[in-house]
Amino acid sequence: MSRRPVRPTRPPSRWLRLTLVTSLILVGFTTLMVRLAVVTEGYRLSALSAELAELQQSNRALRLEVAELSSHQRLRVLASKFGMGPPARGQVVVVP
Repeated sequence: MSRRPVRPTRPPSRWLRLTLVTSLILVGFTTLMVRLAVVTEGYRLSALSAELAELQQSNRALRLEVAELSSHQRLRVLASKFGMGPPARGQVVVVP
């Protein structure tokens, strides 16, 4: 039985190494960009949430002001202050 001489394995080619390193760098860069986009959107979402809360508070304050300014009691006081009263007979004209 004769044995064949064992040849040492050939080291990987430079192209394989270059391809692997380039792929690794590309995957790392892509992962970094995705994480950066997620963090940026998180900050944007946080800012929009704060703006939403501020606008809701402003909306509540404005609705309260509208309710106060259009209250019947306030309008009656203002009408009497300016000499206004209910219309006399014949002052109201209904247009068909």
